[in-house]
Amino acid sequence: MKNSIMISLFVCAAFITVSAKANLLVDPGFEANPLTTANNVLTNFPGFQGVWGQENSTITGIDGGVTPAQPVKMLRMDNTGSYTQTFQVTDVTSYAATIDAGSSTINLNALFNVDKNLAAAIGGVGVSFFTANNYGSLTTFIINSMTLDNSNNTWQPIAVSGAIPVGTRWMLTQVFYNDATLLGIDGNYGGGYVDAADLTITPEPATMCLFALGALGLLRKRRE
Repeated sequence: MKNSIMISLFVCAAFITVSAKANLLVDPGFEANPLTTANNVLTNFPGFQGVWGQENSTITGIDGGVTPAQPVKMLRMDNTGSYTQTFQVTDVTSYAATIDAGSSTINLNALFNVDKNLAAAIGGVGVSFFTANNYGSLTTFIINSMTLDNSNNTWQPIAVSGAIPVGTRWMLTQVFYNDATLLGIDGNYGGGYVDAADLTITPEPATMCLFALGALGLLRKRRE
């Protein structure tokens, strides 16, 4: 039993090293990487993993009276005719054991702000779940949206969370705006802004290890 606990400690230490609680998104603040197209991301998960794919968006600094939440850049999203969306895919195969145990939850949140001329823009976030590295393996999705206030000095969080379906191996994060609500009080379309996106899984493998070690400890005491 002692050897079993030592082996478990070693395995858990490895998990903790690679999977401390962390944001799964690459460039969550739109600071460092160029954007690609939404079509690239949606049709080639492995080739564009960790790259933001947009429909009509740009990365900008201070713009439209809005200052980035952190640190110096943000995503500006503009009208496309219906909804303007930006996507990123994430391979979660390394979480397979915890996901397939049926107790994992995904948590997504991002900060939203709007052009000074917009009165009631609607922004939102969503996560879609896939069993393989292609859009055809979609199983389900979760989504949440809210109407933002009309102050360009206020960054407002929008979040969504839910159970991760067993068998999930890839996730698609999206941030979006309802285009009709980007029409400003001056009769022109304005920009909707996004910053500081965050995607996490609970529990992580390290947490599951702690549960396993606790069980081993109890089993050892019963046998002593």
